[in-house]
Amino acid sequence: MARPPRLILSLTTRLTLSLVFGTTLLWISAASYATYTSYHELDEAFDGALQEAAQRLLPLAEHEANEALGNEHADSRPMRRFHGSRREYLSFQVRNAAGDILLRAHDAPSAPYDQVATPGFSTVGNYRLFTDTDETTGLTITVAETTKGRWEAVLGGARGMLWPLLGLIPLNVLAIWLAVRGAMKPVKRLSGDIASRGGHNLAPLDISDQPGELRPIAEAVAKLVERLRAALDAERAFAANSAHELRTPIAGALAQTQRLIAELSESKDRRRAREVETTLKRLSTLSEKLMQVSRADAGIGFADQPVDLTPVLDLVVSECVKRLDDPGRIRYAKPDGVTLVAAMDMDAFAMAARNVIDNALAHGAAEGPVDVKIEADGVVRVINNGPLVAAETLAKLKQRFARGDTRHVGSGLGLAIVDTVMTQAGGKCELFSPAPGREDGFEARLTMKGSAGLSAPTGAAI
Repeated sequence: MARPPRLILSLTTRLTLSLVFGTTLLWISAASYATYTSYHELDEAFDGALQEAAQRLLPLAEHEANEALGNEHADSRPMRRFHGSRREYLSFQVRNAAGDILLRAHDAPSAPYDQVATPGFSTVGNYRLFTDTDETTGLTITVAETTKGRWEAVLGGARGMLWPLLGLIPLNVLAIWLAVRGAMKPVKRLSGDIASRGGHNLAPLDISDQPGELRPIAEAVAKLVERLRAALDAERAFAANSAHELRTPIAGALAQTQRLIAELSESKDRRRAREVETTLKRLSTLSEKLMQVSRADAGIGFADQPVDLTPVLDLVVSECVKRLDDPGRIRYAKPDGVTLVAAMDMDAFAMAARNVIDNALAHGAAEGPVDVKIEADGVVRVINNGPLVAAETLAKLKQRFARGDTRHVGSGLGLAIVDTVMTQAGGKCELFSPAPGREDGFEARLTMKGSAGLSAPTGAAI
């Protein structure tokens, strides 16, 4: 069972997410620490306020109790209560030595906050208490504050810190993304430069502005590209020189063989001589193909200016017709007024057209017709009525030295040369079997880049 493809995030996305999560976590940690510190500081401040309130209220409560109850019977008089119209921040109770409540705030409970008055600070239920006793009069005051008020103050401060942080997160994401994107520009530029290098582009890499972290990588890749370019140049030069040097001796040997065939009288000897002739012709063809491969690898396909390639195709078709015993095999269809205008080298196009026509002649049915058509959208179609080609074989025919299931002797380089020069010119070479609209046959379709929108400059000619 095939595994589902994994989601691979880009380096920019990874850095952005990591920095956003990291900074957000640090902000939350800092806010949490600030809230914790604020809670303890507020707790101390509120405790101080409780103690100060108790110390100030106790003398006033003693005076009020003495006036209301009298000094001699303070513990037996009914309790007097302070009245008010709103809930106060603090509440209090004043008790005598027996624990009876003499005075209390209007919102204080009628029962004691705590059964045992413990001097100092304490927490009972939802109240924070401070209890103080006057040793002279024996009166005890307990000042109370609800813990809810303290928590509301702490949470209010926390909200005041967290809400601005939540608003800053999108700005933080944008700032980090812009910073990471700017920092990743050298990486993207280096990646693009490396991706643009190939068999037809081995220009030196520009590493002058690479940062220190990327410079070793860029230098290593630049050296590798340079070594690869030198190796490919040497290979191309060797192939071109070898093919060029072999042409003359092969042509001489072929001429001598043909002369020998004419002079021999024995059929057995003539048959062997013709086998030698066939082999020499194969070597001659292979030498020619190797020369074309070297030219194609040199990048001859592209031209600076658009040219009309129709006369080139006319010339190629006429040359192919002259080489045939039956000139009628090639059926050339060129509608009136249709031109092939493209920014493509004329020699490269002639080489591509000759290869697809030769391929159609060689692999079509014996003495079968080959249709060469120019269409209005800048497409050249070359069709024969040969046998069907399997889809897996068809996909490999544009590779070098790839051959289909055929008895014809060839090099397996023709369609690879066509694909190379067409790609260099921005066009494409497409292969179909069966030919569209038919049940058999093979079609090679050459599509020029932007043929419909280009016009050849005045005076352009072969």
